[in-house]
Order: sequence, then structure tokens, then C-alpha cells
Amino acid sequence: MHVAINAQLLSFSQNYRNGGISRYIRSLLVGLAEWLQTDEEAGQDIEKTHARRDYKFTIFVNGEDVVERLAAIHPQMSYVAVPWSESRPTSRIAWEQLKLPSLLRKRHVDVLHSPANVLPALLPSTCAGVVTLHDLAFLQFPDVLTHAKRLYHRSFTIRSIKRATRIISVSESTRKDVMKLVGIGGERVQTVYPCIDKRFSNVIGEKEIAAFRERHGLRQGFVLYLGTLEPRKNLITLIEAYARLRTEYAREEKLVIAGGRGWMYKAIFEKVQELGLGSEVIFPGFVADEELVLWYRAASAFMYPSLYEGFGLPVAEALACGTPVVTSNVSSLPEAGADIALTIDPGDVRAMEEGMYKALTDEVLRQRCQAMAPIVTQRFSAQAMVERTVSVYEQAFRTAARVAPT
Repeated sequence: MHVAINAQLLSFSQNYRNGGISRYIRSLLVGLAEWLQTDEEAGQDIEKTHARRDYKFTIFVNGEDVVERLAAIHPQMSYVAVPWSESRPTSRIAWEQLKLPSLLRKRHVDVLHSPANVLPALLPSTCAGVVTLHDLAFLQFPDVLTHAKRLYHRSFTIRSIKRATRIISVSESTRKDVMKLVGIGGERVQTVYPCIDKRFSNVIGEKEIAAFRERHGLRQGFVLYLGTLEPRKNLITLIEAYARLRTEYAREEKLVIAGGRGWMYKAIFEKVQELGLGSEVIFPGFVADEELVLWYRAASAFMYPSLYEGFGLPVAEALACGTPVVTSNVSSLPEAGADIALTIDPGDVRAMEEGMYKALTDEVLRQRCQAMAPIVTQRFSAQAMVERTVSVYEQAFRTAARVAPT
């Protein structure tokens, strides 16, 4: 089976483009490369080894520099450079819709996986289409997206999931959404959770954590949010709840709102100034991969009060680090919280304040989070994600073979 993956949105930039979808693609490619590796001396099943040798992967990425970077560490797969940067969406979409189908024909691709919501409209009849659907926020909360983003998703994402041979949903919540809102039959949609990188299981000593806090002026501890700055993340309500926490409980922990600036974010900074919290709310900007674990582990508590998420990977990552988490009780976030995170109504400022206080002060909760961290890591493992994804490829391939013209 020849599988192609349209990985154009894989980004190594130091901004919000290197966020959720980019990290999903990177985790998928790393996991597939490891899955393709064979080690019969270690006792790997011989039949599985031969089956894996029957797979061929071609990955379309942006630029020769990305090809060189990936080929050096994952030579098990082939890489093709796309001339359009992920930061030029109009050109990227044109290549995806007009050029990619002809490349799939020439390379005799059996299955195309688009890991970012959208397939080419003119997919070859002999090629199965698999699309990963990350969320339906553009239908659920259209006002928190720019007009251009709403138009793009309504035009391309809806058409893609209707035409796809198989759909990967990143949560059961998203699976139910696509069945209800778009009318897709459940047999075509399979939930495959994103994975947590192995590094989130790394043990970090107290001295290193203390030095990290000292370096960032956070000696008294801090409450952390980590993600893109955009309306759906509900950060204005978080800032209001934090202001109440300081007033009612006299807490000294600062609030760190980390992440790249996405869209419609000015109101977040205005709210901080309005409440006189300019010295208490810290905006470190985009957090590089190598610092993610330190931020999670050094945090006193993690807050993720989003209004809607397809999955909410930062929730699972913080839990894998043993940090107490407060998140919303809506959409997929209870799934990401793995029955460990505290869940609250994201529109209830008082409930958010109380959840934050409990996460900061409840030692039994803290100990439970630390004890359950390995279970979270296992539940959202790369191995599970890759094996389920490959199973979807096989289902799509068999379906396409049955309906292909003779």
C-alpha cells in the first residue's frame, strides 16, 4: 500500500503555526517512522514485520529545508518538497487542490491522508481519501473565527468530510459532532486520540524547577495557560477568575498566559490592563518545544477553560506531567482530562475561581495527579495512535478497492 500524507501544515516556526495541528502531524510522522522500523532480534512478530515492509509512505512538506530535516532523522519514508510556505494560505490551498491530485496519479498513491481537515476536490478515483477532523468550531462557534477562516472551512472542510472514504476524529466528542452536524454515518468515522510525546514523562528535579521559576520571576509559583491566544480559548473569563482569586483568597501566584498570538486577541491584553493586573499576568509568547515540559512541571496549576475543543492536547500533556488541571466540562475536554482533571462550566467565573483555588491548595488532588500521570501517558501513547491510524488506512484502501472502476 502506497500512502501519501499532505503535511504542508507541519511547521517548525516559533509562532502559533507550530501549534496543535503542526504538532499532531509531527507526532504522526515520528510514530509512523518508528512503526516502520523492524527489529527481529528484539523479538518482534515476523508476520507484522513483513506486513510493515509492504507499506510505502510519501510525505509532502513545505521546502527543501524541511525535507532535509525529516529525511535525516526518519529515512524510512520519502519526502517531497512543496514550493509554498504554510504562511501563504492562498498559494498552499491552490497547490493542494490543483497540483496534488496529478502528483497522486503519477506516483500511484493508494491512500491520501490529509491530517488537517481538507482533501483535494479532484482526488483520483483509484485513491482513497482519509481526513483527520480536528474540530467543527466553525459551525459551533463561528463568531470566534475570522471571516476568511469561516469561509474556508465551510467551503473546504465540509466538502472534504462528505467525500472522504474514512474520517479520523480526534475525540469521541468530535465524532458525535460530525455525525450530528454534517450527517456523516458512524461507520465512516473512527476516533483516534492524538498522542503525548514521550518527553512529558521525563523526571525533572526540584532544583531545576526552582531555577526555572527563578529565571522567569515566578518564585511564588504560577498558574499556567498554554495555547494559542484567540477567542475560543476563553482567556478573558480566565483573567476575571484570576482577579477574583487574588482578591478573595490573597493568592500570590502569578498567571502565565503562554502561547503565540493567533487572531482577535487584543481584548485579552485590554482586560489585563482594565483589571490592573499588568504586573501579575505574564505573556511569555510562543513556547518552544524544548521548554514545554519545564513550563508544565513548574506550574502550580494548569488552566484550560476553552469554550470548545476537538481534543485539547495541552490538558493531557499537563496531566502527564503530574500537574493539577482545571478545564471545561464541554466538548472533548473531559476526554482529554481522563477523569482526573477538575472540570467546570467555562462561562461561570466563580466556578473557575474555585477550581483554580482547589488546584492550588488541595494536596490530595496534587498527589493523585502525580500518581496518575503514567496512566495518562499510556492512554494517549504514540503506539496506540499510529496503530489505529494505520487501521483506518487499511479500511479506506479496502473500501476504495471495492468501488474503483475496472
